[in-house]
Order: sequence, then structure tokens, then C-alpha cells
Amino acid sequence: MSRAIVSGSRRRAAFTLVELLVVIAIIGILVGLLLPAVQAAREAARRMQCSNNLKQIGLALHNYESAFKTFPMAWWLDIPGGNNIAAANGRSWGIAVLPFIEQTNLFNQFDQRYPALRELGPIAQANVELIKSPLGFFNCPSAPHAPTEIYEGDASGAGLPVTWEAAASDYIATTGVRGVFANIAYSGSQGGSRHGVLQVHGPFGNNRQGKIGSITDGTSNTFLVGERTGGAQIYVGTTPAGALSQLLTSTNGGGWGDLLNGENWISGGLYANSYDPTNPAAYLQEGPCGINCTNIRGRSFHSFHTGGAQFALGDGSVHFLSANTEAFIIASMITREKGEVFVLPQ
Repeated sequence: MSRAIVSGSRRRAAFTLVELLVVIAIIGILVGLLLPAVQAAREAARRMQCSNNLKQIGLALHNYESAFKTFPMAWWLDIPGGNNIAAANGRSWGIAVLPFIEQTNLFNQFDQRYPALRELGPIAQANVELIKSPLGFFNCPSAPHAPTEIYEGDASGAGLPVTWEAAASDYIATTGVRGVFANIAYSGSQGGSRHGVLQVHGPFGNNRQGKIGSITDGTSNTFLVGERTGGAQIYVGTTPAGALSQLLTSTNGGGWGDLLNGENWISGGLYANSYDPTNPAAYLQEGPCGINCTNIRGRSFHSFHTGGAQFALGDGSVHFLSANTEAFIIASMITREKGEVFVLPQ
């Protein structure tokens, strides 16, 4: 007997090329749909962390006020004899709040007799090194710079022959309103104080008290600290502006222990679409923009959050303000005793 031979054989199941391309296209579409949602979720988490940082800083400022019956100076620098740099003393608000933000050990290492300036030589070297310490609660995770970035400071251009280095900070004092921004905000009614809560002491300031009772506009209507992208890079909108960085980085107050981080009188900036890379100096003009046009110190507040920036208020709360917020509202929230009260929605 002979065994029958079956001529047929099983065909192995597989995708055709067309089917494979269709599957790849579908996966691509799904990824394209999901990616913005993932990015939005990540930014929401970063913004929440940034808000928590501001909350802690605001509470630290209040704890300082409870301990000393006044808020810390935004910055102060005394130079006896006018040019006697070797006898100078001073510091910024970022150093003053360290004991109230679980950094007592770091604060105790700061020699209170000297500011953190290189020009003082070996006696201030420990202070110079100390303000180079990266502190996470001074960094917004949405900011593109590295948390360990060191900012180079030089106040020679402002008439002070002093230099320093400091770890980056994305939060800055709100010391007042001036210039074009004040003119736009008040439309000619310039009467009353345009100072913020944290004040400046010494030959550059008016030595006003920083008591909580001086916030006559109301603590829930007044900023203490706002977002302003720090570090060494100048941005116009969210675009790095290399030419402006070369002009302004050293005086931009981009570090938490930087003296100039407390000198932030907002005079307004030009809108981001006004920037001409071939003529960067033209962008230094004051203008109507108060939020997210640039991180140039004294021009506007600035963040990498979509549509606005966050602020710590005198009542301990944190609020997000749109980049389209009117100049009058921003100005009224900066000043502490001018009387132009604007209540933010809860």
C-alpha cells in the first residue's frame, strides 16, 4: 500500500505591506494626539511645583516678619566713605529668608560682616562660595536652565565696581513701579507711593519700613515676590536672545543670593514681536508689557508657563496672572500703599 501525499500546505499568517503601513500610520496619529496631552500634564505638574516653591517662599517671608516685625529688605549695601569697598556690608532678601525655609545651616555659614563680593578678597570668599549653592525651591522646573547653573554678576555698569557669582533663581522681589509702565498704568495720576513691600536700604534706597501694617492696600491685594526667569540667559518671549545676554547678563539679578535680585522696579518692556535681532539695543526701550515679554530685570515678570506667570501675595496665597493683564492691575498689585486696590478673583 502506498501512502497518499497531500499536496496542500498551511500558509503562515502575516501582515501585508499595506496593512503594516496602515498600522504605523494609526500609531503615529495616536502618538500625535497623545503627545500634547502628555506635555500639558507635565507642564501642569511643573507649574504646581513652581506654585509650591512660591508658597514656601511667601511663608518664609511671613515667618521672617513674625520674628522681626518687618519683612526683610529686598537688598541693602552700605559702603562707608562712599568708595570704601573693603568696609562694605550687605545682602539680599534671598539670604535673609534661609533660616525660615529649612536652610539654617547654610545661613549660619554666611558671615554677616561682609557681602558676597569678590572685591573684598579672602574675608568674603566663604560668602561668595555660599551663594553659589543651588537651592531647588528658588528654581521653577518649567525654566529651561539647569538648576545648578551659576550666574555671573557685575555691577560695574551700574556704578559699583563689584562682582560676584550666584546660583540661579527664578523668583524676584517686586520692589516698585516706575517709568513708562507707571505712566501707562496711572495715565497721569502719579500721586501716592509706588513702592512695593520689600524695600531697599542704604545709599540707593529710601530706608522705608517693611512692616506688614504698611501694606495699606491689603495683603491679599499686594505681591511679595514674582516669577522672573533667572540664570545667565536673556529671553524675549521664550526665545533666547544672545545679543541681549551679552549686554545685560551681568546686571540681570539672576541669582538667589544676588544683590540685584532685590532691585526690580518694573518699568515695562516691549512685546516679544518687537524684537529685532539685528538691532538688540532697540529692545531696551521701556514699554507696556509687564508679563512674559522678557526676563530683563526691571522690564517684566517672566516664566515659561503658557500664558502668564505666578506671584506670591502678602496674605500667603499664590496667584497666576495672565500675560494679557492690564498695566493698571499689575501696578496695583505691586504697590503696597498707593490706594489703587484691585482684588484678584479667588
